[in-house]
Amino acid sequence: MNYDYAIFASYGNDSIALIQWIFEKYGNGKRIAVVYTSTGWAAEYWAERVKRGEDWARSLGFDAFTIESEGMVNLVRRKKAWPRAGGKYQFCTENLKQKPALEWLDSVDAAKDIICCVGVRREESENRADFPEWTDESEKHGGRELYAPLVRHTEKMRNALIKKTPFEVLPTRSKECWPCTWANHQELRVLDEPARIKVLNLETEMGVNSKGNPRVLFRPVRFKGAVGINAVLDYVRRTGDDMFNSKGCDGGWCGA
Repeated sequence: MNYDYAIFASYGNDSIALIQWIFEKYGNGKRIAVVYTSTGWAAEYWAERVKRGEDWARSLGFDAFTIESEGMVNLVRRKKAWPRAGGKYQFCTENLKQKPALEWLDSVDAAKDIICCVGVRREESENRADFPEWTDESEKHGGRELYAPLVRHTEKMRNALIKKTPFEVLPTRSKECWPCTWANHQELRVLDEPARIKVLNLETEMGVNSKGNPRVLFRPVRFKGAVGINAVLDYVRRTGDDMFNSKGCDGGWCGA
């Protein structure tokens, strides 16, 4: 099918608000797809949220898809390293979100006519403070137009949109990637046990690098030398100190 708009959704708060906004604006007559890219690293309970989101999107007359990535575990194994927040080593977004989405886009839109939509809001973070509402040719979306209609929406405005939907406002960001390499102390203090175990298992499997340093998810320097997920959790639960500036990812691929 030829689509007019493709909404890239995590089914967090901003995604739900975006879907509702697009429905109100373009729901009659436009062909719209809602696309969720599975990172293979979501919280254990997030799959049910995605299913509810897809069912709701379909009830609005949209098509809804889940597309698969290679998954975080396979990515870490292939790279023989964990992604790092910021800089050239933050390869998770590109591999787990951007590449699969581009493959899907190319499969349904060789002419590059689709307008890609993301739920970025400038209020979210310093990193997104100047995010454009329109990008004529987004390189990260294969040269297609990129539309971020909620860039000027405040949290209150976003929540008003969510209240029109079957969903409640979540107290946290999306858990499509959990724990995220950008996770701060506050988020890590409430890391659930299944998430801790999956990190611990992969850290144990990955062992050490050629310099003898353990291959762990979080850089020890961020946590006063704590090495490995168990030590990191022990540290963040004992201290309120968090000097890490968690700006979050840019480009609109990782959603709230």
